[in-house]
Amino acid sequence: MRMTRLAATLVFSSAVLALAVSPAQARSSRTNRNRDTGPYRLIDRDDDAARKKKEDERKKQAEERKRIQDERRKQQDDARKALEAQRKASVEKAKQAQQARQKAAQAKAKAKATKKVAARKGGKKAGKGGKTPTGDEREEEAATLREDADKAFDKGELLPGVKLLRQIVDEYGGTDAEKSAESQLDLLLSQEPFGPMILLGEGEERFGEMRYRCARNKFAALVQRFPRSEQAEAGRKRLDEIRDNDLLSKSLYTDEEIEDARLWFLAGSIHLENGRRGEAVSAYRRVIEEYPGCRFAKMAEEKLAAAQQT
Repeated sequence: MRMTRLAATLVFSSAVLALAVSPAQARSSRTNRNRDTGPYRLIDRDDDAARKKKEDERKKQAEERKRIQDERRKQQDDARKALEAQRKASVEKAKQAQQARQKAAQAKAKAKATKKVAARKGGKKAGKGGKTPTGDEREEEAATLREDADKAFDKGELLPGVKLLRQIVDEYGGTDAEKSAESQLDLLLSQEPFGPMILLGEGEERFGEMRYRCARNKFAALVQRFPRSEQAEAGRKRLDEIRDNDLLSKSLYTDEEIEDARLWFLAGSIHLENGRRGEAVSAYRRVIEEYPGCRFAKMAEEKLAAAQQT
């Protein structure tokens, strides 16, 4: 009896369990079938939208970074171009200033040559009987000096011959002898041993005359052009002596050098009066540096102090 009841209980429990499992399986099957159209599909759509939004944000961020980088590159390129343009402008300005200085020097040299020619025509270089020499007479005089220079060279007298050549160049411009003398001077000064010997000899002559500025220029040219020559060492010693003893302040100047100092001082004063203080300072400094000790240098020192305080 008991066995019968136990068997009935087991059968009843199995039936109940089967009835409970079947609906769950049915629900699971329906869920799987309806995933593409049910609530799971809504969740998937939400995930796709979020991923797309994040992707769009990443793209925008990448585009923004690229835009910033492009702007920085453009700014750097613009800065480089501006610096290059400024450099070119500075080079061009320096070039123009150099050309202006060269033109001024050429005009100055031409004015000096014209002045000398006018002086000779005015009677400073009169011929026999006090008459101004004609063109033919000047040619003859220059040719005579040219022959004397050749004779000096034949005797081995280098410096006297060079002095005659320089006289021809300075006083007989435009003559055939002047062209020949200038060519020979350039040749002698460009090669050893003549160039170093001439520069040292002329420097020593100016030094003995207390024309220390001219002497310094000769010694400096010697050291620069022929640094390994025997005469270069003597030139360096003289340069040291001029510098250490401040001989430039005691230098004697020629009339032409004094005139140059006066003109530079005058140029500085004109610049200062017209409000060009920088140009005025440069002109005054040139007088002080190139013509130390002369009266215009002392006047320039006073003006320079006033110009710098303005």
